[in-house]
Amino acid sequence: MAVRNEHAAAHGLADAAHSRPGAPIAAKQSEEHGHAFMWLEAALIAFVALAAAAVWFRIWEPIPSVSLIGILGLLVGGWPIFKEAFENILARRMTMELSMTIAIVAAAAIGEFFTALVIALFVLIAEVLEGMTISRGRHAIRDLLDFLPRSVSVRRGGSVRDVDAAELRVGDAVLVNPGGRVPVDGTVLGGHSFVDQSRITGESMPVEKTRGSPVYAGSINQSGAIEIWIPSAWCWRASGS
Repeated sequence: MAVRNEHAAAHGLADAAHSRPGAPIAAKQSEEHGHAFMWLEAALIAFVALAAAAVWFRIWEPIPSVSLIGILGLLVGGWPIFKEAFENILARRMTMELSMTIAIVAAAAIGEFFTALVIALFVLIAEVLEGMTISRGRHAIRDLLDFLPRSVSVRRGGSVRDVDAAELRVGDAVLVNPGGRVPVDGTVLGGHSFVDQSRITGESMPVEKTRGSPVYAGSINQSGAIEIWIPSAWCWRASGS
């Protein structure tokens, strides 16, 4: 249920974003900003890797007891890690960056600059992979939200009418014809069909839906018409969340 609530909250934010004229421009600027940071992080990783290689092969060490290249590599490459660790200390949080900062400082303190650089390198790579995973997740959610219908058929007062999806209320009965997209989470009130919910659950085969079966927003109704009831617990549109 927590996953469904997060999906619902994200959907509400997406609707608000679509209602603003500058949303596409802002999204494009955000993507360009992300690409710029990806190149910066790649350059930082390459710099730390070269510094580690230089320390390992002892390319330039004018002071035998201290590796100047190692110190420079840690100051430049470790700055994002140290900065986030300091913020975590102020917030009284124990995170990976804070624990890795302790390891980096400890290794450098005993003269193991190569080890300290390798730790910093692994942390930087892990943060890039984490950012890529989060970015892909956001794109998948955005694609799912764009896939939902903006107009739905609702049974109210004994008649069927087309309304905007944002106007759905608790207790509405939504009609979804064969080939239609399910606009909101709910429970099948009537009808029988098979629904492709692979976008939500990853199931490869359509799932049979009868009275009482749960259905998820973003699914595709395939074979028969169904009527969906919106319970109060799932109606994120009505609650405005």
